[in-house]
Amino acid sequence: MTPSPDAPRPPDRFRPGPITQGERLWRNGLFVLSALMAGLAMVDFDAGRFAHGLGDVGVAFLMLSLLGQFPFLRAMVAAGARDAPAKAREDLLREAERLRLANPWAARLSHAGWVLLLASLALRLTGAD
Repeated sequence: MTPSPDAPRPPDRFRPGPITQGERLWRNGLFVLSALMAGLAMVDFDAGRFAHGLGDVGVAFLMLSLLGQFPFLRAMVAAGARDAPAKAREDLLREAERLRLANPWAARLSHAGWVLLLASLALRLTGAD
């Protein structure tokens, strides 16, 4: 069943905008740093430092979850300008919601990263490492 041309369209939430040079640098940097943290986790696991390895994996997950957040960061900086209009807060909330819908994996990865970091901290505090 096809919708009628007069029916309201859902928000265009999956069409990405143009990728800027800053966004490309942001994404590449976070990807390289997350790969480095994953490598450090492997070294820690091999050396028997389980708590440190969990923390490194958690940090890698958090970095990967930030890959799609550059447009929101750019909107935050623009809203912080002195001459920003009063509707900047609403624009930020709309941009955050758009990014959340476009990248549903980012929230899950972020939650997993925080859980791993907390588990790492708990293991370190109990001396299990």
